[in-house]
Amino acid sequence: MDRFFNTVKIFVTGLFLCGIILIGGKASAAEANQEAIDMLRETLTNVTEQNDLVFHQEVFFSVPKFTGKLEFRTITEHGTYKVKGLLDLFMVDDNGKDENNEYPFYITEDKKDSILYYKDGKKWKKWTSPVSVSQVNEGKTEAEEVEEIMSFVKDVTVLQDSDKQRTLLVKFDGEKVADAISKLAEELKAEHEKENPAEENKMNNEIYAEVMNCLTTGIKNADFWFTWTVDKTIWKTTTASLNLSGLVQSIAISALNNPFIESNENLREMFETMAFYSELKAYTTFLNPTTKEKLEIPKEVLKAKESKIFDDEEANNKE
Repeated sequence: MDRFFNTVKIFVTGLFLCGIILIGGKASAAEANQEAIDMLRETLTNVTEQNDLVFHQEVFFSVPKFTGKLEFRTITEHGTYKVKGLLDLFMVDDNGKDENNEYPFYITEDKKDSILYYKDGKKWKKWTSPVSVSQVNEGKTEAEEVEEIMSFVKDVTVLQDSDKQRTLLVKFDGEKVADAISKLAEELKAEHEKENPAEENKMNNEIYAEVMNCLTTGIKNADFWFTWTVDKTIWKTTTASLNLSGLVQSIAISALNNPFIESNENLREMFETMAFYSELKAYTTFLNPTTKEKLEIPKEVLKAKESKIFDDEEANNKE
């Protein structure tokens, strides 16, 4: 199966970790345009495994007085991948003062782990993820992978179809995706508590439940479209785009119903802005793999010590 769609499935099952998912409504694929649905299934079935890839990705997030851009280059080779990227944040405070911050990062994966290296101030730190792309489809046949992806589909529109190229606009079923997110979240939470029993009491189950409720409610009520272009002469992905604005707005609207956020003026204003004025879009362009582009992670970065991302603020305050 095309490695790009393996990554898409990480989006589907990993929203609660990184804020990016595939969402839709309540209708099933069987009720949608059957001819277009069949074209999607054909494309998923025929698209070939791409072991060596080079692709460029850009993610844009914007609300009034704040803009974020995430840009990164990914190289896959022999079943593993490396990523080099930069998170660029620009904001304007209430007094009109501009602030711009950049955060470089690297990601690498083998068949066991995905590791994020990120620069926090002057120090490089790393975080080992419990989810890797390689593990998602472990033990599954290609036919099973196709049907798993199709199970999330609500509707498909054929934007272009010729002898050489096909472009599809795909909408996903939000309720099914929300259920998958909740299931994976519980599995990872249980795994974390099993491996870190001393930290179990730190997990505030009430807050966790509130966050997951806002997240899954927002997913179920949002619309999301994924545009996918494939070169039919070799059945390989060329470009893809995600418009996630509806997702962010729907989750923010769901959060506004939370009593704690409703009673906190600063949080309420922030989520109100996100609910009605935010934008989030992502673009992927596949480059020619014959460029043999190499991505080396500097030795300084590889020496970074393991860090728990959500504990960094507390650690920094002690330094």
